[in-house]
Amino acid sequence: MKQEDQIYRGYRKRMVVTAVISSVCYGLMAGGGAAFLTAFLCWLLGFHGVWAAVGVGLGAAVLCGGSLYFFKFRPERYDVLRTIDRMGLEERTVTSAELEGDMSPMAQLQRSDARSCLERVTGEQVKATFRPYTLRKPATVALACCLVFAVGMTTVNGLASAGILPSPDLVAGAEEAQFVAVTYLVEEGGEIVAADGSGPEAMVTDQILSPGEDAEPVVAVAEEGWAFVRWSDGNKLPERQDRNVVSDLTVTAIFEEIGEGEDDDFDGVLDDDKDGDYDENAPDATENGGSGSDGDAGDGGEGDGSGSQEEGSGSGDGGQEGEGNGQGQGDGAGGGWSDSNQIIDGNTDYKDVYDIYYEMAMEIIESGGELPPELADFIEGYLGGL
Repeated sequence: MKQEDQIYRGYRKRMVVTAVISSVCYGLMAGGGAAFLTAFLCWLLGFHGVWAAVGVGLGAAVLCGGSLYFFKFRPERYDVLRTIDRMGLEERTVTSAELEGDMSPMAQLQRSDARSCLERVTGEQVKATFRPYTLRKPATVALACCLVFAVGMTTVNGLASAGILPSPDLVAGAEEAQFVAVTYLVEEGGEIVAADGSGPEAMVTDQILSPGEDAEPVVAVAEEGWAFVRWSDGNKLPERQDRNVVSDLTVTAIFEEIGEGEDDDFDGVLDDDKDGDYDENAPDATENGGSGSDGDAGDGGEGDGSGSQEEGSGSGDGGQEGEGNGQGQGDGAGGGWSDSNQIIDGNTDYKDVYDIYYEMAMEIIESGGELPPELADFIEGYLGGL
């Protein structure tokens, strides 16, 4: 009996190994499928959790493999005996187990016959019957596919989390369709504040709006020694409110440092490419333009000579005082101030513009800067035309 028990335990160990291998394979199959689905969903939704896929896969493999071993593949006594009989014993070992304890001559004879048949079993028969790997080809192919897909999808998710591969990020795409972002930036020289005076703490620099909604009004405020120039989208007014925003908007307030004395940094005065009060249509004070005949000298003194239409001069036998700011040459002289000594729209005198430019010139000189040649030419031309 002891010899039979020893033979039984040997065959049972073989079957336990087979059961463990089968349980592990099916567990890996389930774990691979779970890891693939988890990694795919994470990649699709923009959740870059590589370890989530690995953890779910391992958990599914352990749970499935352990359950299959204890509830399906673990060999019981009669499972081992029936497997032994498949080696050509024709149910002799099962019958011996059923007659165990029966001491009748027939039972003893049956056990003796079963023992003799077990002794005649060859090693080839044992290997063919008690194989450690029993999965069929379809199950083997399914196992391989699950493992390959799981490893591949987990790798893709990891590369997406590192920014190497793109991710559909469906959640972020849905949020982007529901909201638009308006961002106001400053590089240097000032700050962005709320137009109602609530200050930068009102978070007006980063606004989240619904498509088509109006943004909160903001103002670009220059720091001391700086001047606002324009927004990066070309808007030259420091205060702005973007309306009917349908897509993300980012603009930067541009400031320039003043008082440096360089031509390009002179507040935009006389520079066509920068903001300022200079009107490019204003006539040059050095060009008082035109000539008159028969003594018409800008409504000034009469004479036979020629004169200019603005601050002109006439020559003749004599001059009389008239409405113009003219000079007559002859026995007498006349002079006056006329509307022709105005610029742009007929309401601003050269002298008013001259006063503005003169103050600018004094500020530049006092700050140690170099006077722009355009400004110097304007002042000299005006003084020369007096």
